[in-house]
Amino acid sequence: MTSYLLRSSLQPSSIPTYRHAWALFYKFYNSVFHLPFAFLPISPSLMALFIAYMFNFHYAPSTVTTYISALGYSHKLLGFPDPSKVFYVSQILKGYKKVGFRLDSRFPITLPILDRLVSIAPFLQGSTYQISQFQAMCSLAFYAFLRIGEMTVHCNGNANPPLQLHQITKLISPSGELQAFKLTFGDFKHSYNSRPFSVVLSRQPNSTCPVVLLSKYLTLRGLRPGAIFVSEGELPVSRSVFSSQLLRACHLCGLDRYKGHSFRIGAASYSADRGLSDAQIRMLGRWKFNAFLQYIRLPSLNS
Repeated sequence: MTSYLLRSSLQPSSIPTYRHAWALFYKFYNSVFHLPFAFLPISPSLMALFIAYMFNFHYAPSTVTTYISALGYSHKLLGFPDPSKVFYVSQILKGYKKVGFRLDSRFPITLPILDRLVSIAPFLQGSTYQISQFQAMCSLAFYAFLRIGEMTVHCNGNANPPLQLHQITKLISPSGELQAFKLTFGDFKHSYNSRPFSVVLSRQPNSTCPVVLLSKYLTLRGLRPGAIFVSEGELPVSRSVFSSQLLRACHLCGLDRYKGHSFRIGAASYSADRGLSDAQIRMLGRWKFNAFLQYIRLPSLNS
């Protein structure tokens, strides 16, 4: 029971990350000392060597910070001093952030590119249902700042279930016209001890309108409870399936270096270009901190 409660204190999405941190540490330890594992507590000097090891393999500063936090968490959990809090280790991390910074190489999906992806969808191999679903997923990912893991399942199982049909609400005008969709997030990354958060998706005067595309897809999908995006066999769409569709669509459009997270990067850039404040973008994207600032690509918005 106690172990269950301890696991529950973490976001489900954090558990695999913490496991990856320890797996990488043991890989480092074995390569340097030719021993299978290290006993806790880890010394600050050993943690500093581990940071240097990650720097040598060009790990992003944000990844290194997360992995070191994971190791520190395990120490505190067992009553050991956290080696990452030793002054020279924290200074090494600070230096890593300065010299190890690298710009996210994934390009943002802008409105013109989103339009091209939606327009090319009928040329992808698939049924009318699959084409409509892909168009709706692209539009929703952009306008709702979605992480791909929020609308798909991982092949090895998702820590959190994807967005469910009951999380969508239709907003109807007095004349009875579908005016917008409200998407409510109850559990998302950094949502611990937070209230549910809603995003209103309004009509847009272009072919990428999330209201039009999502409404068309939902008509084909039906009102069966479950994930919003399901296959014709009624299973939630997997990350690999959507990523493959996106890759094919990008190739047809002559595009490269666009991934699932490019929608979220594009949404942040688009919002900044429209003059939204950092606080507004952080709220819309459900970011806890200002990590989104590295996504802003204003010069690329017209491409």
